[in-house]
Amino acid sequence: MANPNGRKGSQFETDVMKWLRKCGVMAERLTKAGAKDEGDMVAIIAGKTYILELKNRATLSLPEFWREAEVEALNYANARGLGEVPLHYVVVKRRNSGIENAWVIQDLAQWIKEKQ
Repeated sequence: MANPNGRKGSQFETDVMKWLRKCGVMAERLTKAGAKDEGDMVAIIAGKTYILELKNRATLSLPEFWREAEVEALNYANARGLGEVPLHYVVVKRRNSGIENAWVIQDLAQWIKEKQ
């Protein structure tokens, strides 16, 4: 039997991708690659690449989610020979809310880098 949590996560990824595209963002789901996973989605906005790690879970584990996003953004950069790791975010489904209400999480150092 298929993993119901996997189905929920996969559906969330699809829904986010469709929502981003509707907003004019180029967004693609990334292929799962085990230890070399490169994130769940790549989004390109105004020529900048962003790696998204999407979570649809009842229990939040932000340190775990963030570590995963950091590692996978590094994997993405390494697989493409990029000199810099793309900005990366954790997107968490908000219970009983639409996609547009999902939370976007990043650390303070990355936040200020993005703003400069």
